[in-house]
Amino acid sequence: MTENSTIELELRKLGLTEKEVRIYLAGLELGPNSVQNIAKTAKLARPTAYEIIKKLEEKKLFVETRQKGKRLFSAQSPENILGILRTQEREIEEKQREFIRIIAALEARYSKEKEGIRVFKGKESFKTLAETISFSSLPAILVVNPGNVPINSKELKKIYQAIKKRLGRVEIKETVNAKFKGSLIVFDKVVYFPSSKSEAFLIG
Repeated sequence: MTENSTIELELRKLGLTEKEVRIYLAGLELGPNSVQNIAKTAKLARPTAYEIIKKLEEKKLFVETRQKGKRLFSAQSPENILGILRTQEREIEEKQREFIRIIAALEARYSKEKEGIRVFKGKESFKTLAETISFSSLPAILVVNPGNVPINSKELKKIYQAIKKRLGRVEIKETVNAKFKGSLIVFDKVVYFPSSKSEAFLIG
């Protein structure tokens, strides 16, 4: 793998799309420049490049300037990428706090199936659950306490590949929270695995 490929891969892991990575790297290479030149370097159509630059401005990775009356766009310092990481960390922390509250409510009514909550028990039931996860409408998957997830790594890999095939990409983030013994898989729904590992709750 070349150095450029490695850089592109790491930027993708931060949540940038393939085209956003191409535009950002082109901007770093060219310095302050026109949309047309950035698009040419990134090998994208000008309208597409302009749309992506605007999205990167929202992420503080691009800025618009004017020189002698001309609109120019500059890629910002790679240090600004730390801002993306901090935002992601805050979002993960907020999700954890929210799901800990959900877990507390679940454990209060541990084995009762309520509106909006489905209970899965046993291996055959877990196959249905795995299929449900694979149809996630979101490419971002958060796994809390991955070591406690009772779905084997081979099956999880199949789930992630299915999501990637449908959506074009999949982003897996794993984190550990010692406040509870169970585990979570968060996609467009939430799967909670209690510490018993014999059942799961699908929320949403």
